[in-house]
Amino acid sequence: MTGYVPSSWSWRQLSRLFVFLGLALVIQAQTAPELSVDQIVERAYQRLTSYRDFGRWQALVVSSQANVDHHWQPEKVRRVTKWMKFDGGLVDEEILEAIEIEKGRTRDITEKYRQQRLERLNRAREEREKAQASGRQPESGLTLSLEDLIPFSDKNRSRYDFRLKGQSEISGHPVYLVEARAREKKDFLFEGLFFISRDSYDLRRVEITPVKAPAFVREFLLEVDLDLWQESLVMRKVKIKIYGRFLFKSIRRMIEEDYLEYRLLD
Repeated sequence: MTGYVPSSWSWRQLSRLFVFLGLALVIQAQTAPELSVDQIVERAYQRLTSYRDFGRWQALVVSSQANVDHHWQPEKVRRVTKWMKFDGGLVDEEILEAIEIEKGRTRDITEKYRQQRLERLNRAREEREKAQASGRQPESGLTLSLEDLIPFSDKNRSRYDFRLKGQSEISGHPVYLVEARAREKKDFLFEGLFFISRDSYDLRRVEITPVKAPAFVREFLLEVDLDLWQESLVMRKVKIKIYGRFLFKSIRRMIEEDYLEYRLLD
């Protein structure tokens, strides 16, 4: 069946009308009000609370720690491949390989490193058990918490000023750049940049520094790339840059960890 066009309208007039309507829609979309930074933070927080907490997991991790010179060039590198296991707030590790690279020479230190890590993990378990027996909270570093790093919760939000720094992309995905600055210099608080997906409001990257670092720490930067896995938020890459000075000695270290494979523990 052929559509009917009134004789008073020509095809040229109709085409012009369609163009006009199209431009009007584009202009309306461009002039639509942008979200405020508070709205973006709230939506990101709602996404954080919607993730599934699977509790017990393991990941294949390749970790590299380098002692660097004042130009941040590596002098000595230790590279470790391991299964990292997370069970009830305590991290365990199964060391697969550990090597040390210095002056172009590679040395296998797997057994030595296994023993050192086992001793440290046993001490951590003992401290945790003592804390639980006395009703105290375990020391920082024995538990992992997104709330320690991401100040979007209702409890933490009042401690920060948020500012929308603009927009960018991560792996082709558009993101908001939200800056968080602490209102007071307190221990165990972090501030910096948060990369939030414009489409889903998932947190894609964190670039933060401690609000109050120890006196000997001159520079500390933590970067974490995040991703969704089985409806849960997981780390994909971690970078840490540390510069400290104690008396007449300077220490510079670069630490990188790649989380290559996640699995649920039975």
